Amino acid sequence: MDESDFVVVVVKHRKSFRWFRSERELWVLDRQKWTQSFIAAGYDVPPDDHSERFGIPIVNSATIDEFLQAMTPFEVEPSVLTAAFEERMESATSWWDAEDLFPVLFVDADRRRVSAFYPPPNLPLEQYVPNGWKGRYEDFATEAKERRFPTRERFWCKDGIDMLAVLNERGRANEC
Repeated sequence: MDESDFVVVVVKHRKSFRWFRSERELWVLDRQKWTQSFIAAGYDVPPDDHSERFGIPIVNSATIDEFLQAMTPFEVEPSVLTAAFEERMESATSWWDAEDLFPVLFVDADRRRVSAFYPPPNLPLEQYVPNGWKGRYEDFATEAKERRFPTRERFWCKDGIDMLAVLNERGRANEC
């Protein structure tokens, strides 16, 4: 898969935030539910050994440590995202000019909550969460409460300015 097809994901686990850039499908937390959705839709689905996802069919509280360890090669420092964002910011006319840098998924493993926000049509990651977890489609980048996703963890906020809000305003100003 071409790296341009990768998505950014932020994970909160044990009160720490980690950022990843990888294939979207790696973030289907409950692969068994995902498979069942294909079967329910009438598709023939071959058995999945989950080898492409480190042999972990369900990422939940019991397996998240193992999963995050396996995902280490895909981890990205927020400073790398910040630098890429700043490079594009000057010429960006809207969010779409930097959309590949923003997280499409926020996995709050501490609270067993998953929030997804992405342009359609895309795999609805929030629908395939482990039992006991909650998933929802929401713009967590702008709507998540401070205690849940602190501003200091949002690489697009700098010197008290939310640059995502600036991009959104540019986009509105450029609409016909």
